Amino acid sequence: MYDIALTAQNTKIRDLVNLVRKYYDGITRHSLIATLDTGLAIKSVTGLDLKLLSRGHEGGYLQLARLVNSDNIKMVIFLHDPLLCLDDPGIVEFLSSCNIQNIPFANNINTAEFILHRFLEKEMAISWRCPEARPERNLIYV
Repeated sequence: MYDIALTAQNTKIRDLVNLVRKYYDGITRHSLIATLDTGLAIKSVTGLDLKLLSRGHEGGYLQLARLVNSDNIKMVIFLHDPLLCLDDPGIVEFLSSCNIQNIPFANNINTAEFILHRFLEKEMAISWRCPEARPERNLIYV
């Protein structure tokens, strides 16, 4: 099982690397998986140990979809460039799998920061056994 799946289209890889650097301390406590180019960029800058899949358009998105469908991913960050088309069948299946399996999914930097911050904050509260860590208090209504 992987806690966080990370992938980005080429024009957004730098943004994802910066996000990982910003949340480095929290992210290091989790198992990470990434498509090849994204993972190599993150690894070269941060030194994080990530499981690497194929390049997204060469089957990596389909690999992620299978992992999502088999309940092996808790959260997905996929930064995509809104000026690029998302017509790759692998991307479509990957996005559909996240929606069907109800996996927290971020496709832009602000949403990624929000769910990542919340994911790490909730984990820290539970691990510290704070009274605020009651599940009913962790619900967010949008």
